[in-house]
Amino acid sequence: MLEPFRSQDETEKISVHKTLDRLLNGGVETRTVTQLYGPPASGKTNLCLLALVRCVEQGKKVVFIDTEGGHSIERLRQIAGENLEQVLEKSYFYEPMNFKDQQFIVDNLDYMMNQDVGLIILDSAVAFYRHERNDENASELNKALASQIAKLSSLARKHNLAVLITTQVYSSYENEGEVEPVGGSMLKYWSKVIVELKREGGDIEAVLMRHRELPEGLKTRFRITEKGIEEV
Repeated sequence: MLEPFRSQDETEKISVHKTLDRLLNGGVETRTVTQLYGPPASGKTNLCLLALVRCVEQGKKVVFIDTEGGHSIERLRQIAGENLEQVLEKSYFYEPMNFKDQQFIVDNLDYMMNQDVGLIILDSAVAFYRHERNDENASELNKALASQIAKLSSLARKHNLAVLITTQVYSSYENEGEVEPVGGSMLKYWSKVIVELKREGGDIEAVLMRHRELPEGLKTRFRITEKGIEEV
């Protein structure tokens, strides 16, 4: 039998930090792919770890696919504090060694999906893609990357969970001084919420680039601290 349509009103929000929550109208939304993009040291992984900890605190489990070795246990201990044991017990960490491994992990996420999983994190979605892509395999890798994000989007809708992906950037050819996310239109199509992170001295500015409910261009600023982030 066909499954009855489930209203979008059933979506939930995963709180990350009051600074980012205000920008995203309450937090990272379920049934949605949220993309964070920015240069190195712009807070992408820190925000992912914050989202992981907050999701566990809300009673859910998290799948964290780390393609860059960025989920330092020491950093996680700083953010989770006395809740570290609980966070580790309810988190599944995967470290693919290449793009093929990444594809395999995403393809097989169905087998671990249940109502306890509230968040899937892919940090970064494009690290291996960017490193391995060349003129000969560009078309093949483009299709594979698009299929991965499409799969994550499908899981988000089917299981009412949130998907958070991060993306690296490159210098824009059209607009000098600006950057574009790696993966471009492929990732943009599937990402219903997109946030650009910019490093401004010791602070980081988050700019809302896409949202189905909020206007583009909303901004907030924060600073990375020992225990996570703090509002500027």
